[in-house]
Amino acid sequence: MIRILLFLLALILLICSYYLIKKPNGLLVLFSKDSQTESRQFLRRFGSIYAVLGIMAVIVGVLDNRSYSMMYLILLLVVAAIFALLMGGKTKKG
Repeated sequence: MIRILLFLLALILLICSYYLIKKPNGLLVLFSKDSQTESRQFLRRFGSIYAVLGIMAVIVGVLDNRSYSMMYLILLLVVAAIFALLMGGKTKKG
């Protein structure tokens, strides 16, 4: 069961990374006009981090070890929280 969920998580992460790297225009409306290039680099950086995490999910799913799975999920939650906090700080106010 954990293995199936890790593969689904890997698929979701790879789709999100594709969206952040190749199609950032949907999220660029949240940022101010003067920081568009910086925001594009920010989204691209986290898109590549999510791609690496998606590949790691496949590897952890193949290994099928509960300890590795829990460590991976903790790492993923920390990265997602950092992304949310940084993106929240960069978005335009009101």
